[in-house]
Amino acid sequence: MVMPPDAGSCNHGSPCEGGNMDLYLDMDQTQEMEQRPSPTLVTFTQLLALSSQELQQAIQQELTENPALELLDRDDHCLRCGEPLVAGICPRCDGLGDEDWEPEGPIRDYDDDFDPLTFTASQMTLEESLMTELHMTLPGEDHFIADYLCGSLDESGFLSTTIEEVAATLGIEVDRVEVVLEALQRMGPLGVGARDVRECLDIQLRRWEELGQAHPLARPIVEQYFQALGEGKYGYIAAQLGVGYAEVVAARDFIRHHLRPFPIPDLVEAEPWRAVNETPFVVPDIVIREREDEPGEFDVEVIESRRFGLRINPLYQRLMTELPKKANVLSPEDREHVSSYVSRARVFLGHINERRRTMKRVAVYVVERQKDFLRHGWRELRPLTRAEVADALDLHESTISRATAEKYVMLPSGEVILFAKFFQAALSVQDALREIISHETEPLTDAQLVQKLAEHGYQVARRTVAKYRNQMRILPSSLR
Repeated sequence: MVMPPDAGSCNHGSPCEGGNMDLYLDMDQTQEMEQRPSPTLVTFTQLLALSSQELQQAIQQELTENPALELLDRDDHCLRCGEPLVAGICPRCDGLGDEDWEPEGPIRDYDDDFDPLTFTASQMTLEESLMTELHMTLPGEDHFIADYLCGSLDESGFLSTTIEEVAATLGIEVDRVEVVLEALQRMGPLGVGARDVRECLDIQLRRWEELGQAHPLARPIVEQYFQALGEGKYGYIAAQLGVGYAEVVAARDFIRHHLRPFPIPDLVEAEPWRAVNETPFVVPDIVIREREDEPGEFDVEVIESRRFGLRINPLYQRLMTELPKKANVLSPEDREHVSSYVSRARVFLGHINERRRTMKRVAVYVVERQKDFLRHGWRELRPLTRAEVADALDLHESTISRATAEKYVMLPSGEVILFAKFFQAALSVQDALREIISHETEPLTDAQLVQKLAEHGYQVARRTVAKYRNQMRILPSSLR
């Protein structure tokens, strides 16, 4: 059983007593000691729903508006996982503490052959590279169109909007957008800027045709019988085109082996737009640690407390305490100023404290229910709903939704995931599906995959298999 420390207490006393409430922030600590209008204080439910970044903004706003609230900087803990730093380095995040640790990747010897300009260029994302190439080939008045189109590409390289919407947004003619889009589609990887899979294949076919190496039936099949191709109706396609069955199969093999259904190869599967050597830095809200003295059991921590602190300004706290004694010294306006802002700070700190407590309660319950996942991986992720958690903790389901929305969790492995993934039982099915397909000797149809999943204990419909397969960017059996 996970037994975390009391999540409802502050490290330095109750918020209502001026204690610290710890937060991750990066902001100017200057507070103007002047009375100003007091806007409506953000509510607890609003704070609970905020992401880490939004919470920082809300706290920055409160620090700006309330001179009785003070920020405490803590630079002796890792900003990512909250672990104490050793000589300024985090043992958890920087690889120390592992006796066999070696630097990732080759150690570069900066000799005379090293070109810093080439090295800098290699840090470019694909989006930046496309923009640079388009700026070199297009007239200057079209650069803003190129930038907009590049910014409208999704993670697979498809154009996520229509040229009509682009034209309307930019206030230009559709024909002008079409010209720039065609220029973009001529840039590599082939298929970038396509609006769907069919157009992606068509763009690649153009290049093969220019080289004189395309199969003669590939284009008519892609343009006219794309759905039938995906369904494996080769006889139907042959009859419609007036060719032999074997010729259609040969065209299918050409499409299979020479064309990609997605513009961007899976070089960086998680985030294709990110530079290959660029590691995402996600700051978790919650850290799950496996107990050293009790393997297989876990502790949960909401690590805002390890990063930064908030407290009531000591001067305001002292003035608040001495108000009864200084009734004749302070003006009514000064007394109101101190009282209102200190009260407001106490309420705000209380809301932050309640946010932490609620997030921890939810996380502790979820970890207890998903221990097998934490021990053995995605295949062991159990079905879990927010309604179940709400019922177990005697909270409203909307509270659970707010406590988990846009929050990140660091697993014992060091991987950082969205809290919401604990509620996605489909991930275990997808993991099983991916493994089955990776070990198939002959491409399995969706119906056959349903049977294989059933052998692994997963009862899912064929259409569900097709949906999961598409989400994982796996082609149908006829194209694998």
